[in-house]
Amino acid sequence: MSRPMVRAAMVALTLISSAGAAQAQTQYQQAISANPFGLLLEFFNGEYERVVTESSTAGFGGSFYSPDEEEYLNADLFFRYYPQGRPLDGWAFGAKAGVTKVEDYGTYFGFGFDVNHSWLLGSNENFYVGIGLGLKRLVGVDEGDDLIDYVPTIRLVNVGFAF
Repeated sequence: MSRPMVRAAMVALTLISSAGAAQAQTQYQQAISANPFGLLLEFFNGEYERVVTESSTAGFGGSFYSPDEEEYLNADLFFRYYPQGRPLDGWAFGAKAGVTKVEDYGTYFGFGFDVNHSWLLGSNENFYVGIGLGLKRLVGVDEGDDLIDYVPTIRLVNVGFAF
């Protein structure tokens, strides 16, 4: 067999095997979720996540927390990498950027990283459950403020649906 034929056969085999791998992945391309327990704790967290490659997702999320007359509001865009190649299902490592508003201190741009785990459950594997934690650095915080430069980001338990 000539070298060009071997290369063509290798390319064809690669395309066929990658098409089969793509079909074996979940048919769901997006998920929407929120933290139902947060309603009891005066904390709200919600997210929308969409598959962008066969091993990654992008999305946006927000949270609101109001303890003792002080408000915390957060909105982020994020990117998550699923090393096992099953977006929306399994371990994910992510990067995020967005704005955080803390009452009496101001609004700050921030960026950070997080680690998450999600499951697709149920007979149709479309009931979404996700947990995670991370850290976000706030840019421009004055040293004189009592506000810290870093804020934890926590997904206690988000539940929702993949579709």
